[in-house]
Amino acid sequence: MKSDTETEPLEFAGRFLQLHGAAIEQHGPLVEALLPEELRILLDAPEHIRISENEASTSETGKDFLVTYGAPILERMIGAALEKIPMAGCCLEFDYIKNGGFDRLIDEQLTFYGAVATVETVAEVTAGYVFVACRYTAQSDEQKEGLLTMAFNANTGGFVPEMTELLDTAGCRSVFTVPPAAARNTILPLADNVEQTARRLAADRLEPFRTSMNRRFKRDIANLNEYYRSLEQEMQKSLEKPGLSESARSDRQTKIKAIPAELGSKTDDLFKKYSIKVRLEPTAIMHIRTPAKKIACRLSIGRQTRQFFFTYNPVTRKLDPPSCTRCRKSIFHIHFNNRLEPVCFGCRG
Repeated sequence: MKSDTETEPLEFAGRFLQLHGAAIEQHGPLVEALLPEELRILLDAPEHIRISENEASTSETGKDFLVTYGAPILERMIGAALEKIPMAGCCLEFDYIKNGGFDRLIDEQLTFYGAVATVETVAEVTAGYVFVACRYTAQSDEQKEGLLTMAFNANTGGFVPEMTELLDTAGCRSVFTVPPAAARNTILPLADNVEQTARRLAADRLEPFRTSMNRRFKRDIANLNEYYRSLEQEMQKSLEKPGLSESARSDRQTKIKAIPAELGSKTDDLFKKYSIKVRLEPTAIMHIRTPAKKIACRLSIGRQTRQFFFTYNPVTRKLDPPSCTRCRKSIFHIHFNNRLEPVCFGCRG
């Protein structure tokens, strides 16, 4: 039975060609494509090709290819897709975007400590966002895997927590496109923030797993301590036996003295067994462009002032939270350092 998430070979091949810059047209069971030079070399195919899952739909022209499982051209596509992180592009279209009430939105969403914010101007802009799907693997005595999806403001680098959950219900139209060439340049500066955010989210997801491993570690440690305590008591008791030779007595005393070191070694082994190593692996990226509103505010901090910008996100219908200048966490309770940069409570010093 085919699952809802399963992708047929022809559908995959069509997406692959389009994302790699090919011009494609669908003709029933056939996909016709015009390949750029780089893709032509990668697939070892002519500039103009036709692909199909049905052998009856192809001919012996040298430009027709079957894309069934195991077919050489499909294998080359799969290999190329797995070789680097796939990247897609998307543009959002809205019939209506909020025009006013941003002062109230700022008051509801954000708390400024030692500062007062006043909206100066609001401008229509096209905002960029980066969606990242990341696989996490936690290895301990057992293995736990999962997938994280995260959204970041491409301009500020700020993590937008609710955007991935609300995109499907945002009341907008999505037009999938080939991402612009400059899109990767906006993604590279986000690498550190993506990793830090993924580690925080993975830690939250893995809390039950960590609790389980800790519980089993404590159980095994208790059993281990009990075993060696009983062993030591038994060996101490054996020293009281009459007729025990000096050689046997000396041997048992040596073994008794060695018990703490052996217990320590076994404890270390258990610690390694139940320690959790987490590996993160980005699996897909989508660059999204959407109309938005850029809000310029004047922040008064004591006798000093500075301009501060917020982005109104039509998907979440909220302001994108700023990031802490130091730890890069998204913050809603905003403090400021001596350079008037936004910082979280933990980094305010």
